[in-house]
Amino acid sequence: MYHKLNQYDVTLETYNKITENLSNFKSDIEKITAFLGFDGYIDSLYSLVEHRIDSKEWRRMESMKTFGDLLINISGSSGSIERVLKKRIFGGFAPNTSRAMSTLGAHTYLVGALGVPKLNQFYERQINEELYSITNPGETLGLEFDDGKIMITDFAPILDIDWKTLTQSISIEKIGTLIDNSKILGFGHWALVPNLNEIWHHFILDIFPSLNNLESKLFFVDIADIRKRKSSDIKDLIKVLQEVETFMPVMLSVNDQEASLISKNLDNVKIIDPHNPGFVDYIEGGLNLNKEINISYFVIHSPHFATISTKNEHYWITEGFTSKPKYTVGAGDHFHTGVALGLSCNFSPMESILIGNALTAIFVRTGISPNYNQLKDFIFRYLDYINEDNPHFS
Repeated sequence: MYHKLNQYDVTLETYNKITENLSNFKSDIEKITAFLGFDGYIDSLYSLVEHRIDSKEWRRMESMKTFGDLLINISGSSGSIERVLKKRIFGGFAPNTSRAMSTLGAHTYLVGALGVPKLNQFYERQINEELYSITNPGETLGLEFDDGKIMITDFAPILDIDWKTLTQSISIEKIGTLIDNSKILGFGHWALVPNLNEIWHHFILDIFPSLNNLESKLFFVDIADIRKRKSSDIKDLIKVLQEVETFMPVMLSVNDQEASLISKNLDNVKIIDPHNPGFVDYIEGGLNLNKEINISYFVIHSPHFATISTKNEHYWITEGFTSKPKYTVGAGDHFHTGVALGLSCNFSPMESILIGNALTAIFVRTGISPNYNQLKDFIFRYLDYINEDNPHFS
């Protein structure tokens, strides 16, 4: 039997409510169009070999700590680490989110680093995706462990994405039309695309004022790892999002580590310590952050829980955690896909983060973007996955 973990935990009542409200979700998703930009990478995902028994049998390096200790031990000398390819796929915020949304039935305008003058061979087009390529993709080497992932990336093409790059590939009029036709506007990973603020400023000045019904859209952002960005950059981001909020609802999605980093860069906010036991700093962490940020939806997600903070309310949903994830690169993109679709299909904020949790939970167990029937199946078994650490989903 599930018991509340804190005063904001609405997991049980949300589960009971959402299982009664899923009947129209599939048809509602199919009415959604999303404008997604602007990155794109070739992701090569690997496991590392800790011990090889013979040519066919080997033991996987399970933890990041084991990898870190190995690097420390060979410091000052050299070492050889064997990697085994799990899969190679086109990745990044925009492609991952587009793939996740289109598999569920939404239509997407994917505007990103997909390859020029022709699409990169690794990109597999989905039937519901409309593609607009603005530059070549970056390349990521992803090392996946049970307790996290390490992304080693060549960002060179992504660093040059700006308003000029975008409008050289797509006219301002066309961008306006695509945005006008979209219910969801999604952008990431902010920390890794240095000129996103500039592009959004042009949206605010050159595109939004000429469009109608902006208040019915959702503008959402995945911030990504902000350790490389200055405190002033983060404060500028928040100012831009507050400007966008005057046109339409904004959702900012961060993981637990990113939430802690934001708290260290904002005034009048208690710093979130991710190492405090029981995730105690996260119980009200999002609530306190959004009092300062002041947008429609501030979301924190982790392998164990997700919270969503509106301007007046705050909710916690426990995740169906597994200590043995098969894939982690792209998990966050599946989470915010579920939340954005849920909110855009008129689910409540707490129902929406449960949907996001479910999409993520399926993805880390299978490495696939689930379809609607798979999502529905997991949601109906959601409490089973909370009560038992089950790494499998068929």
